[in-house]
Amino acid sequence: MAACAAVTAATNQHWRNPLNLKELRAKRDNYANTMRNIIGKAETENRGLTDAEKRDFDGLKVKVDDITATLDRASQLGEMRADIERPVVTGPFVQPADSNGMIYTPRSVREGEVRCYKPNEALAEQRYQGAGIGSYVRGIVTGNWNGAEDLRSLAEGSTPGSYLVPTPLAFNVIDLMRNQTRVIQAGAVTVPMTAQTLKIARQTGDVTAAWKAENANITFSDTNFDVVTFTSQMLVAGSKLSIEVVEDSYNLDQIVGNSISKSLALALDYAALYGSGNSNQPKGIRNQTSVTVTDLGTDGYTLVDFSKFSAAIATLMGNNFQGPFSAIYSARTAGELDNLQDTLHQPLRQPDLVAAMRKYVSNQVPNNLTKGAANTASDAFVGQFDQCMIGMRTQMVMEISRVAADSTGSAFTATQVWIRAYLRADVQLAHPKAFVVLNGIL
Repeated sequence: MAACAAVTAATNQHWRNPLNLKELRAKRDNYANTMRNIIGKAETENRGLTDAEKRDFDGLKVKVDDITATLDRASQLGEMRADIERPVVTGPFVQPADSNGMIYTPRSVREGEVRCYKPNEALAEQRYQGAGIGSYVRGIVTGNWNGAEDLRSLAEGSTPGSYLVPTPLAFNVIDLMRNQTRVIQAGAVTVPMTAQTLKIARQTGDVTAAWKAENANITFSDTNFDVVTFTSQMLVAGSKLSIEVVEDSYNLDQIVGNSISKSLALALDYAALYGSGNSNQPKGIRNQTSVTVTDLGTDGYTLVDFSKFSAAIATLMGNNFQGPFSAIYSARTAGELDNLQDTLHQPLRQPDLVAAMRKYVSNQVPNNLTKGAANTASDAFVGQFDQCMIGMRTQMVMEISRVAADSTGSAFTATQVWIRAYLRADVQLAHPKAFVVLNGIL
């Protein structure tokens, strides 16, 4: 303890007196120069060190090490004091994320504004921690509202057979769905819709600037903005549960919530990528005007390196997009890219731009597209996905029936509960030139 106190006192003294530190550095440099001279003399004379030179060298090294340790302590103390004495500057509050990575923030915006939500921002203002959607179903079907009493009054005003999902549950299911949607994971933003349609401005070209001479006229860019209209289309998910599952399962909330959100996520992924844009579904990236579609070959192309992805990123950067970039492709394409090898049969190194690109696998990207004589082609979507906007009605409707039927049977005869949930959504691109589709991957 006494030794520690002595070192601390010496270090404090050196920190308070810059002249002492300067003298220590000079002394260390002198010792080091003497050590170099000892080695240099032996090298010049083409011999080893004598015993006396070894003792001198080792003694000087101990002194250099001691001074270096003292200077390091002084530097650390100076940094600590600087941190302590640095004025406190308050910055913006950063909302912590929950276990799923979702950040809950107030949704209020000024009148006339539209709030866009990033992938990790929850639509709900705060995390709902009450009973889940499975408990809601159980209460409606069996009348058993134990643990879900707060939801009972919300169900009483609904039309029998069709139940409006309470807002906290609706946001919870929608956020769970967003967590599982690949285009949103890749960066697509969510635009809440409070009506059937929503108009929003988008950029169609770059505004140009130019120097002008005195008294010369200004040259204006052509029109670079237009308006896109979100028109909500119905997205439906259905599930069949046995009466025993509804009555007895402790994890009903998880089963129902996950099954519905997963099916909605898959359907939304396909619509965002391949939607035809006809009367009952959105128009996906593949079919949007001005999206760059790169034809990899008349009869398709087998990937041999990452050059096609590098070229796609270069195209995006040439369109004045700087990323972050993401790619969405099939599991087969992911496996083929992972199996690329160099001449030494080592994994092929990804170029820097490709390595920095985020990569996502979606089974909504098919492997059976027709490309010339091939019928096993696939696509890869490369882009800056925050330019993809998912318009989403924030209310969801759930229909529950014990007597519904279709061509394969009925809930009544199978003693089941059939659930149908639907919401409405649309897909628009803020800037189509932010996307490249590689077409014809074999």
